[in-house]
Amino acid sequence: MGLRVVISAGEVSGDQHLARVVRSLKALDPSVEVRGMGGKECREAGAELVVDCYKSGAAMGFLELFRSFRGIFSSFSAMSSLVRSWKPHLVLLADYPDFNLRLAKVAKAAGSKVLYYIPPKVWAWRSGRVEAIKRSVDHIAAIFPFEKEWYQQHGFNAVTYVGHPLTDQNKANTGECTRADRIVLMPGSRKFEIERMLLPMLRAFERIRAAQPGLQAVVMLADNMSQEWAKSCAATAVSPETMSAISWKKGGVIEEMRHARAGILKSGTCNLEGAIAELPFVSVYSGSLLAKMIVLTFVKLKEYSPVNIMKAGTVPELMRVRQNTAELERELLRVLQDGPVREKMISDLRDVRTALFSFESSGRQAEDVAGRVAALVTEMAQGPQTEAAAN
Repeated sequence: MGLRVVISAGEVSGDQHLARVVRSLKALDPSVEVRGMGGKECREAGAELVVDCYKSGAAMGFLELFRSFRGIFSSFSAMSSLVRSWKPHLVLLADYPDFNLRLAKVAKAAGSKVLYYIPPKVWAWRSGRVEAIKRSVDHIAAIFPFEKEWYQQHGFNAVTYVGHPLTDQNKANTGECTRADRIVLMPGSRKFEIERMLLPMLRAFERIRAAQPGLQAVVMLADNMSQEWAKSCAATAVSPETMSAISWKKGGVIEEMRHARAGILKSGTCNLEGAIAELPFVSVYSGSLLAKMIVLTFVKLKEYSPVNIMKAGTVPELMRVRQNTAELERELLRVLQDGPVREKMISDLRDVRTALFSFESSGRQAEDVAGRVAALVTEMAQGPQTEAAAN
């Protein structure tokens, strides 16, 4: 019987990242069997899904999580049963920490090894979770260069920096490019984020465009977002003339960023895409008032954009853009204009990009992040059994 691997991805991004690992795994070992939780990407890569994360109520955000509790509970029950009954050699987790750390405990008790790819951001908040990681996780595949040192300082040494998964799809995006008089707007991938963030972004664009009539904008929407609905929201905020200067696109984010002059990006992964494209941008926060209060109270970081976490002060961050569009307008103007602010930002973004493309060398080399994670899976699974598995 071949290698048995359970995967657990609770969201769209995790589904995409694990799908690439599944393909690499099958290239290394065609006999490998992969089952678990994911979406269409993992299914198309060859995984047998016990839980479809797009239908199970997987969610992010404090309020959204409560609304999805029933689906999450059902998913956890199904995944726990799979681990206990199928007895995989290894359980591969991706992000989704509250769910996956509990699943790791189940896997450990069942005798399966646990590899956590894209681990919890314990360096930002709830650092006490590192104790749960020590108890239930065998190895971490880290995606930020500073994570290895942080975990080691907290008593967990089984960490490999594999590089950031965004770099797998963007190796060709190098060299100089022509930047048009255009800004990229990325309000987020969820409906509530569009409702909260798109309108202040567009109002800031409209005001700046009044003084720079040639300025254009492109709104980048997630694949799951209705373009017609997003346009209808936008039409309530700006004039028809402004709407005519806006294009709407899905996919090709890095390429759009590489040919734009600046951006307004919701804080998150797209900020790292901005760094890869060396796009000067303003980072904005989209959480609810409750989420903001929790973040300000409990998160240890002083800056929240992943770009600023890697290199402090790289881009401006705004948390109340709905209440203060004028501040967003001022910051965007500073980013757009030639001068020392823009030049320093581009230099800092280039440093972040370099760090993202780095990785830790290991015994088995691979050309991409997914391949390095797949190699870790096979090396761990083929090693000595855990005590529970032996019994």
